[in-house]
Amino acid sequence: MAENQPENQEAAVPAAGAAQMPRELSLIYRWVSRDVLGAPPILSQAYLDELKLNGVIFGGGELERRYRVEAARLGDRVCYLNLDHPTISNWLWVNEVMFTEFGVRVPFTYFQQRLLNRASVAPSQLNPNAWSAIRCFELVTDSLKLPQDPEVFLYLFTLFSPNTEGKTKKGYMSVCPGKYRKIFGLYEDSFHDFKGRFFKIFPIGEHRPFWLSLEGQGRFLPYWSRDAGMDYVPVTYKGLNADQKDSADILVKLFSERNMKPKTVLSNPSEAREAIVDMAGKEVTLERLRRLIRPGSSQSVPAISVPAPGSSKPPADPQPISASGNVAFPEGGGSSNVGGAEGPIHEVSSPILDETLPSSPSSPQVQLGKRPAGDVTAEPKRPRVSEGTNREFCSMDRSFDASVSLPLTS
Repeated sequence: MAENQPENQEAAVPAAGAAQMPRELSLIYRWVSRDVLGAPPILSQAYLDELKLNGVIFGGGELERRYRVEAARLGDRVCYLNLDHPTISNWLWVNEVMFTEFGVRVPFTYFQQRLLNRASVAPSQLNPNAWSAIRCFELVTDSLKLPQDPEVFLYLFTLFSPNTEGKTKKGYMSVCPGKYRKIFGLYEDSFHDFKGRFFKIFPIGEHRPFWLSLEGQGRFLPYWSRDAGMDYVPVTYKGLNADQKDSADILVKLFSERNMKPKTVLSNPSEAREAIVDMAGKEVTLERLRRLIRPGSSQSVPAISVPAPGSSKPPADPQPISASGNVAFPEGGGSSNVGGAEGPIHEVSSPILDETLPSSPSSPQVQLGKRPAGDVTAEPKRPRVSEGTNREFCSMDRSFDASVSLPLTS
């Protein structure tokens, strides 16, 4: 793969750096929304090297020597693909906010990779609130020792494109909670100034990047696509298996009436974990937590505490879907067979709970602080990275590496 690593980016992206996008390339990206094409990169190489040195991107260890970070050029856009390698990517676009605000680390967790594959979307095409929901879901399920299942996430949250330029244009993809099953609030009501804060991750030498399997197949979409989300099949309650229904019911039972505040959860994961377990009555694992939705029962039968949304058509069975030759992942794990005592949901007071959700659209919302305007090549401010986010929360589920191929479905 060494030959795929250009010494400069001119060889990799012919369009980048040009004063005006050539006509043939403007046709390639005509499906991209104007707000994306109008956002030039603003991160410098020195700044990215500092993030890497501080463990913000890779978290330290051997991975530091397997990947390098590279600043985008002024003519680059986050939606650009490598025309020399349009299918098998030798780099990955990522957004800074994924690492500095939400604690994402390279390599992505097994759950994150399966979710990206299932939703048929590139990591840089998800907006910040979507990544916030993903990270909160990981922390909650990890704290309660529930299976981290993409089907459960996509039942609780619906993938959609908030673009206002019509069906022919596509921008960042987002997620919104399903009706009667909101468990998290928004990290920010509206994110500002994140669109120009993107960069590239390259593998070094012959190291196979984590986004490719040993067979050279993509584990998820590496580049933006106008078909992002097109292969995604919305998940219905009837389409979940028994364990998935139980996991979803437990999360709705615990958090639907008292939504968690993602910003507080992600900035202080230790306190968040304690509060989450307290709300569950100190019970963890799927088998024990079933008592919350079916007191006195330990059998794995379909839950009835949360009604399924009505539908005029029978739902299709959700399957792991592969886009553009991506690898399809197997369904998520089972549960621990551990007994336990019954217990009600404990009413706890905690800063992770959103006690002051706005009652109307006119209610004031917290806005992410805008960074100073100026020359796009100017050095950006150092990001706020909490101790908990940078160390504890980011260490979850790092058990696999690109040297191990993920199993395939038949």
